[in-house]
Amino acid sequence: MGEQTFHIADDNLEQHIVTLFEKLECMRRDANADAGLSGKVPARLEVRTLSLWKAVVAECAASFLYVFIVCGAAGGAGVGASTSAVLLATALASGCAIATITMCFANISGAHVNPAVSAALCVRRRVSPLRAALYVAAQCGGAIAGAAAIYG
Repeated sequence: MGEQTFHIADDNLEQHIVTLFEKLECMRRDANADAGLSGKVPARLEVRTLSLWKAVVAECAASFLYVFIVCGAAGGAGVGASTSAVLLATALASGCAIATITMCFANISGAHVNPAVSAALCVRRRVSPLRAALYVAAQCGGAIAGAAAIYG
């Protein structure tokens, strides 16, 4: 394969560079539009998307599972168990649960599981305020339901 050289006059070089950047920008905008990422979506339109509600339900389920597993491990260690046994069981359950939940729910909602994570991502503008508020509500509801299931 031989080398290709382009001979461009020096007086037109700036024009060619500008044209090249304009074409690249158009290609980037077209790729984003095809992927559905054409900027911010207004809240009134985002509420209507199925992906938002799937993500909210996934966050609720993830929080439920996390609290259920971790509280179940802490409570199931036994009445006469030593403090170190309870701490070890809780730590292992917490680590394994969050790893598994992240693998299961990351592609649906991002697997925030914690309201502080959702709030931080909202502040960093990685998540819309509407989505963050719904995530926090779903996470709190899922955590309460998980604790109630253990208590019941």
